[in-house]
Amino acid sequence: MRGREADEISLRRELAEISRRAFNRGLVSGTGGNISARIPDTDQILITPSGVSLGDVEPEVNILLNLEGVVLDSSLGLKPSKESSFHLAVYRLRPDVMAVAHLHPPYATAYSNKGRPLPLVTVSSRVVLKEVPWVECALPGSRELYDFVCEGLKKHSGVRAMLMKEHGVLALGPDLKTAFYLTDLVEDTAKIAYIASHIS
Repeated sequence: MRGREADEISLRRELAEISRRAFNRGLVSGTGGNISARIPDTDQILITPSGVSLGDVEPEVNILLNLEGVVLDSSLGLKPSKESSFHLAVYRLRPDVMAVAHLHPPYATAYSNKGRPLPLVTVSSRVVLKEVPWVECALPGSRELYDFVCEGLKKHSGVRAMLMKEHGVLALGPDLKTAFYLTDLVEDTAKIAYIASHIS
């Protein structure tokens, strides 16, 4: 086994591991959130399925799509996340991105409701994130949400994370671990910003 097939098997395992870590870390609850990764040197991605908790994701449940959204493999007959469209938009608009995490961490999601960028209240957040802009609210899986994400990516070129109003965080990384760490940093920054705002 070699090449693309080996990459897919490895990514399936890592995607399952990161999904469970995100759930256990409290970055998402219930059956919310979705994570994807691009298979190197291909136009194919793996994405978590709709209706399955990230805490329960195993390698075989992840779904293989091409960049046009066509399902290439879903051995268990599951459907891809209904938010696949904006994951695919990220990969088309940002060739540097190899992994996308859309999660619902509570403090960052609360800040997303403010309709303004996340306050970067730590040195680490300013160095690593540089900015965390926000995009408007729309129903999950809708064309409107897809358009808002695309507009945000075009307006903020090179951005590593965005707040999605009333919806959570979108983190873009060169690999799955980085996308996970970026989401965790956004949530930690939001938590510190909240605490700081309540200290007199």
